[in-house]
Amino acid sequence: MEIEHLREFAILARHLNFREAAADLHISQSALSRHIAALEQFYGTALFKRDRHAVYLTDAGAFLLDYAEQLWEQFSLSREHLQRLFSGERHLRISGIVGHPSFYPYILNAETRLRAADPTVTLRVERNTSASLLEQVEALQSDETDCALLLSSVASTRESYENMESIRLGHVPVSLIVRRDHPLAHEPLLTADALQNGRFVHFTGPDFSPYWHVFSQLLDEAEITYTTAPYPANSEYDIIRAIDAMGTDLYLSPRTSILPAIAQNPDAAIIPLVGEELTLDLDLLYRPGHKEDLVRLVAPCLEGAFAAFNATL
Repeated sequence: MEIEHLREFAILARHLNFREAAADLHISQSALSRHIAALEQFYGTALFKRDRHAVYLTDAGAFLLDYAEQLWEQFSLSREHLQRLFSGERHLRISGIVGHPSFYPYILNAETRLRAADPTVTLRVERNTSASLLEQVEALQSDETDCALLLSSVASTRESYENMESIRLGHVPVSLIVRRDHPLAHEPLLTADALQNGRFVHFTGPDFSPYWHVFSQLLDEAEITYTTAPYPANSEYDIIRAIDAMGTDLYLSPRTSILPAIAQNPDAAIIPLVGEELTLDLDLLYRPGHKEDLVRLVAPCLEGAFAAFNATL
């Protein structure tokens, strides 16, 4: 077992599809299967359940997922710190929703593009996953990060902060997830009117709570009346399992890598939302004059990765 197998395990756990995970990792499906088998032998238990139609995490796999992501993150940080201290490499710290698990494939793609553009520059992902514009501005001002990736509603009136600039990387469509027996489940598209008076799932947990700030703002600005239902979630696997218990509750999700995983749940229906008021912007926030050359170098890599990321969903 090699430590990179933990990264491969985490990516397969998000895709729940060997072909898609292998393509994301740029390795063959047979190599990925061997590496997962090596992990399962190392831990002495099955991490995935496979049948002819789908791949599922076992309870042991779901338990391991958070540890695997944390171990890989610590390993990556140790490697980056050593390279930065002893090889003369430059680095750019990035925070915000970039730390959310569903954005990991996007960041991996951006890092690949950055290495091709300038192999002496590394991207360091910070654990500050707050979706709050104010909190990320404070992190930039206090030099806790160099730039921040943020989702915000298109209709939002952004406050003006002195010495802060942003680069628009793209627009993020939003989808509604409901149980397949929900009255809205068979609609091809939905507008804001269909969401009125709904009860929306608010997943709680360090990696998932930040999203609710974005969606509550989006609902408020679209003048949608709603209530909320808190659901605990420590991993994307918890989200997929929660759909079975949602009843008539509604779950909003940006178009990220979690959607293909949700689609594996036969009880889930995914309906695209239409209308500018139900679309999010993806912005890169930074402090002018502070590592601006690196921000300008990284921004096209993030933009290109985002376009490629969306094309696969």
